[in-house]
Amino acid sequence: MAAPTFTDAVVKAMKTLYPPELADSAWDNTGLLLDQALLPEGTESKQSEGAVLLTNDLTAAVVDEALEKQVNIIVSYHPVIFRALKSLSNQDPMQKHLLRLIAARVAVYCPHTAVDAARGGLNDWLCDIILSETKEAERKVVQPISRPLPESLQGLGYGRTMKLQGPMPLTTILKNLSRGLGDQQHIVLKDADAELIVTGEMDHHSALRYTQLGQTVVTVFHSNSERQYLTQVLKPELEQMLSQSSRAEGRVLVSQADRDPFETIDISSLGS
Repeated sequence: MAAPTFTDAVVKAMKTLYPPELADSAWDNTGLLLDQALLPEGTESKQSEGAVLLTNDLTAAVVDEALEKQVNIIVSYHPVIFRALKSLSNQDPMQKHLLRLIAARVAVYCPHTAVDAARGGLNDWLCDIILSETKEAERKVVQPISRPLPESLQGLGYGRTMKLQGPMPLTTILKNLSRGLGDQQHIVLKDADAELIVTGEMDHHSALRYTQLGQTVVTVFHSNSERQYLTQVLKPELEQMLSQSSRAEGRVLVSQADRDPFETIDISSLGS
């Protein structure tokens, strides 16, 4: 049996940090979605030993970056394969990315909703951000509870609720979210004097329903929270896990090419 590779070590660490059984298998597609192609016997790899690239999405720019840095495996938060593939063609952008990675022997692991639901995962992290300026005495009465999202939001992963015995100003929550998500300046708010729902995004009719029920909905834009989580939490956690394995020499990199597909434009900056 061949000795475990760096890719094997990364996959094992990811499964330990974010157990695959926590993912919403009813619709999500997580795990090792692209394995590392085997070399013919006697052939040496041209990849630098032990490098993993963390990204939110797999785009052409991220693939270019991965090949330039000669990484062994990419951890892409969002799955690169959702539906069954009957062929692999250069005509489809994502399939083209996969073909390039196969040729370069780069694996892809996608954790997605397993990260959302895990202890210390994305939802726990967002709870901590919201409470970041809360006094210690007040933090003791906060009880994070893991539960499925309401039926209207099924398919978007899992949520986490918090119970506060005392009031917390909405302005404090918004400022905490802004700081924790990298000084984000734009937060979409559907205002109401009641309970708060913090989410990456929400469709119009769901937001309308919750606000009609007297709840407050804050959306922080889908991938802003996820990208910050990769940098602030996943990178150090994965480094720690790998340091305890036989592949302690591995490097964990966060993609510099990964970008949100949406751009916020200030119309006043466009001129007359």
